[in-house]
Amino acid sequence: MFGLIAAAYALLSDADVRRAQRRRPGSQFVASTVHGMGHLLNRHLRRMSERFEECDAFDAETLWSLRRRLAELADPELIAIYPHGDGRSPRRVNGTAAQRPADATLHAVQRDGLCHEVVLALVHHLAEETRASLLASGGGSALPLLPTRHHEEHHEEGGEEEGTAAAAEGERSRVFSEYRSQVSCQQCHTGAVAAAWRDATLPPPLPVDPVEPGRERLRSCDYQADPPCGPCDGLGGPRWGDTSEDVSPVRCEAVASPTQVPPSARLPGRYPRQGRASVNGGTRSPVAVRPDQPGNYAPMHATLYLGWSRGAARQRYDFRSGKGARTASQIYLQSGAQQRRNESGAMVTVVPAKGECVCDTAIAGNMHIDSFAADALDPLQLPPEEGGLAYLGRVRLSPIDDPSAPNRTVLADHWLKWAFHFLVDADPASPSLGLPLRLYGHLGVRQIFSNWRVGDPTKEKPDVWRVPAGCKVLAEACKEFVGSTEAAS
Repeated sequence: MFGLIAAAYALLSDADVRRAQRRRPGSQFVASTVHGMGHLLNRHLRRMSERFEECDAFDAETLWSLRRRLAELADPELIAIYPHGDGRSPRRVNGTAAQRPADATLHAVQRDGLCHEVVLALVHHLAEETRASLLASGGGSALPLLPTRHHEEHHEEGGEEEGTAAAAEGERSRVFSEYRSQVSCQQCHTGAVAAAWRDATLPPPLPVDPVEPGRERLRSCDYQADPPCGPCDGLGGPRWGDTSEDVSPVRCEAVASPTQVPPSARLPGRYPRQGRASVNGGTRSPVAVRPDQPGNYAPMHATLYLGWSRGAARQRYDFRSGKGARTASQIYLQSGAQQRRNESGAMVTVVPAKGECVCDTAIAGNMHIDSFAADALDPLQLPPEEGGLAYLGRVRLSPIDDPSAPNRTVLADHWLKWAFHFLVDADPASPSLGLPLRLYGHLGVRQIFSNWRVGDPTKEKPDVWRVPAGCKVLAEACKEFVGSTEAAS
């Protein structure tokens, strides 16, 4: 099929090792959506060889044959370099995944998923020398380009006998489950997602706490939970480790279940388009989706600035010590043009005490301000049982776990999306009614918001979005912001 290639694995080149060790690809190799990723990376593939053809030209059987052949050529030493859970690692495939669906409408879904896998294996599982030999082999077979479409699952109703309908639904679920295994962060971010975060399938729920059953659900509860998360589940609290025993759960009282709060009375999970707030809480280092090492937990004290205007997305954190001194700033800048080009924008890191400033490509596009509401920028629009937005009810935290205000009691609407829990102020007497109170991910941040000031933050801090003079620029994405106070639209 590919021509004769030596059976022995090629020696890894320095370039192979460097590329495998680099968790974040260059900005020229990433995009936010299947559509953008396909068009962008297909240009690179065509430069590699003339043997690439449109994914539509292949059938599933041919792609499975290509996938098996590439698996035989994969270099185990190269794959071993990838960190555990890295999105470039070979995926474990369900034994039924190779079955051809009886429903012809699913053939394109299966084919497009296989095109993704073949390209992934070719680019990331083969040593440079092996790949070059394969692409140069005379008479070699064609290779697929990436598809540029995204498939949505639609459930069919009626028209079939019960047994036949159940079998068809099971087949559809199997095919789409396999297809969806490559999507994750795009629910809340528009922009390039770093390779390490692309296959961000959540780990299974925590084991039942041996001392206090149910405590594990207070620490962590997501869409996989059975039974589904209740109003007070998954809110966590101050943490010092990764287990259900390493947390002091916030005091929560369920005031109303989802059925008791009509949709019209629920406060939507939105950040203000422009504003600033104090943030206290804590964070895990490293922030993880599927942790492969114990986390370190540290307190967080910061000021958050938001500036979504004229199509641009801007966000800034000024971190400070417990005594109030600014220790670092992170500024996330993403222009409207960058969003339209499926680019993640720039991340500026400033450490005043060291006189350091670095601007690089952002890990992912700025978080949508409507992430926990009806988010028009969410390309997946998953149902709640698959990680989409879910309303969990109304709760009272007495007190909320805010170290800056230990006696503060709040009434909040509780939203869940994927792994994150978001609380919105639902107290009619509160000055922050309808504004965010808390964001929590059990292996990530725990942010408690207070002192909201809604409005343009440049009125208070004119240089809030400016990249400091002399900042070291490491990425093309930074250049349009250097010397400007605004992110272009």
